[in-house]
Amino acid sequence: NTYRIDRPYQQVKHQLIKSKSTLRIGEHKFNLSLAGQFNQREEFDIVRSSTNNRPQLDLSIYTISEDLNWEHPRKNNFTGTVGFSMAQQRNRYSGRYFIPNYEAYTFGGYWIEKWNHHNWELQAGIRYDHKMIETRRLKFNGDTLDHDFSFSTLASSLNANYKASSNWDLNLGVSLSSRAPYVNELLSDGLHHGTANYEKGDINLKTERSLSLSSGIRFHNDDHTFQADVLLHANLIKDFIYQQPRPDSPVLTIAGAFPLLEYQQTDAVLTGVDLSTGWNPVKAIQFNTKLAILYGYNRTTRDWLILMPANRLSGEISYSLADKGAFTGNYISAEWVGVDRQRRTPDETNGKQDYKAPPAAYQLVNLQASTTFRLGGWPFTLGAGVRNLFN
Repeated sequence: NTYRIDRPYQQVKHQLIKSKSTLRIGEHKFNLSLAGQFNQREEFDIVRSSTNNRPQLDLSIYTISEDLNWEHPRKNNFTGTVGFSMAQQRNRYSGRYFIPNYEAYTFGGYWIEKWNHHNWELQAGIRYDHKMIETRRLKFNGDTLDHDFSFSTLASSLNANYKASSNWDLNLGVSLSSRAPYVNELLSDGLHHGTANYEKGDINLKTERSLSLSSGIRFHNDDHTFQADVLLHANLIKDFIYQQPRPDSPVLTIAGAFPLLEYQQTDAVLTGVDLSTGWNPVKAIQFNTKLAILYGYNRTTRDWLILMPANRLSGEISYSLADKGAFTGNYISAEWVGVDRQRRTPDETNGKQDYKAPPAAYQLVNLQASTTFRLGGWPFTLGAGVRNLFN
């Protein structure tokens, strides 16, 4: 049986066009990437009038990006890339307010160098970006509320990889980075239809700044049929931006009461471990497993961070089918995902921190299939999937 999805529901459109051009002059290589993207999200809420077919919120954003880089010739075991990138965004909304109309302009430059010698590989990079945001909100009386922002961010990184043997690789990385707040973190003030939460931004948010450390180890057997990776990571973040639930202050609207989430900043430490394995017992079959554990600590309150993801374990089996005629790269896969109950939550001695306790552990089963074929010389990939198969 089939059924019609009634309000509330959403309609999403996504369009993307992208091109990449390469010019070689001797051993010098120049790359130009251009992209244009249009995203539209329409939210249809429950309404009293049966003749009102319009969405209650219509968000449209246009993004254009340009990236030009130069890959210089190899010299004294060094290879590197110097580049310049720009992006322009234009967001428009109609209906209920969630985020304002805005235009954003970003430009930046980067330089990456890589050095190889015997079993060692070192990579260092630096990047600078400047972002300008001009926002405009139309009020009910016809006036406009305008806010302009300007952020500069700097990032640098150093990574070392050592090939200890034919089977083992060791990796160590350190980086300093910064992130400017997004428009929704600054100026959201409305109902998020996808989560049924009322989100409220903070116009005074500052740029996040972080120090990140990582250490990893990789193993593969001689015939490359088995591989395992372990990654340890720690991030010390100044002015970390997060959402704080306000269970004592729900927002009352004509549609009812909704949980209030406010954007805030704190000093935080995020540490964790990621494990993954891959095994090919035969050419057509592959088993993959992943484990992710994250600890989020609020250094200001000396307690756990709210709304951090719980421990997650997943396993996937995929089967590659033989090419048939014009169809290549054929495969089917089944995935199991297990998510634990989140036990690292803030203490509630001095008041509730969330509207509900963390949900119990749960499991999901997903299916995926894909094939690639050529039409007029162009490759097309067709995929279909089912998420949460048993619900």
